[in-house]
Amino acid sequence: MSNVVELYGWSAQPRSTAMVLQGMDKIRDSIPHNVSDIPIPSTLLATSVLDYAKKELSLPTFNHSMRVYFYGKAMHLDQFPDWRFSDETYLLACLLHDIGTTTKNLTETLMSFEFYGGMLALDLLKKLQAPIQQAESVAEAIMRHQDLGETGTITTIGFLIQLATIF
Repeated sequence: MSNVVELYGWSAQPRSTAMVLQGMDKIRDSIPHNVSDIPIPSTLLATSVLDYAKKELSLPTFNHSMRVYFYGKAMHLDQFPDWRFSDETYLLACLLHDIGTTTKNLTETLMSFEFYGGMLALDLLKKLQAPIQQAESVAEAIMRHQDLGETGTITTIGFLIQLATIF
């Protein structure tokens, strides 16, 4: 995947879940997945953000973030195998999608946790020298992960996080 739009999950998807599923007679049969069968990216960037998330998030929120990763990857593999993005980018978005909900971060601003969390994630990923297109993709997915609706579009990464958190 050399195309940054695909690599970092920028491809547009309809924001409407009903529209994405439109035309499907049924959701494809799912295959049971063991967590151990879904690899966690082990790049320096991924492990740095994993360590950061373990340190900053409460244990329940960290576990939720990992569930979002595994649920989303299972949905990707079974229901949307044609969607293209790097697992690393999706993992980063999952690990950081609720960073704005920490006690410290909730009291630092009057902004919504989604927007503040997106800004925090963007700053962190820049400091860790992530490619700007990847950092911005993660930030946008975080800012919009609760932006459910029926009109417009959302990025692939953003939509998958929405699906993994609402189902």
